[in-house]
Amino acid sequence: MTKWIIHSIIFIFVVSIVLSSLIGGSDGDDVKAVTQLPALLLAGIYVGVLFVLYILPAITDKATSAVLDSNELVETDPMHDARAAHARGDYDEAIAVYREVADTDPYNRLPWVEIAKIQHDKLEDPEASIATLRSALESHQWPVNDAAYFMGSLATLYNEDLEDRDSCIMILNQMIELFPETRHSANATHKLREMGEI
Repeated sequence: MTKWIIHSIIFIFVVSIVLSSLIGGSDGDDVKAVTQLPALLLAGIYVGVLFVLYILPAITDKATSAVLDSNELVETDPMHDARAAHARGDYDEAIAVYREVADTDPYNRLPWVEIAKIQHDKLEDPEASIATLRSALESHQWPVNDAAYFMGSLATLYNEDLEDRDSCIMILNQMIELFPETRHSANATHKLREMGEI
């Protein structure tokens, strides 16, 4: 507000100087020419300053927006709060937020995967991680890649963390049966060979 008052005072001052130099004196008067030149220079400088301070930045902003702005609305990441809680070590809060995301976007496997990772890696609770992956897998019909991912993760947890070889073998055989002639079936077959079951 103060800058507009100052600009108004300066504008009135410059206009009064220019008008007094143009109105005063006679047409052929040398004094009139001498007083008009500085008044017109002052007015030109003032207009130039206003152009540089206000008009040029507005033109630049418009041009930049026209060239660089995609005019797309930026979507917020629904898992941002969960990642922030995870980063500060608040694992219970992170799990709660990931569960909310899973409820609102049921076909997104990422929240389930992140919950299972936190339970396994940070809380050192492989049983909870297995329960989460089982719950996710049984919650609805997943696309093949997602279902195979959950089943492969479960097989690994059973074998490596719980040392439950039988459950691991059973899940790998289910993968071969459910996803025949896919890379998931091939991976399960390879794992069974490594375990000496084929």
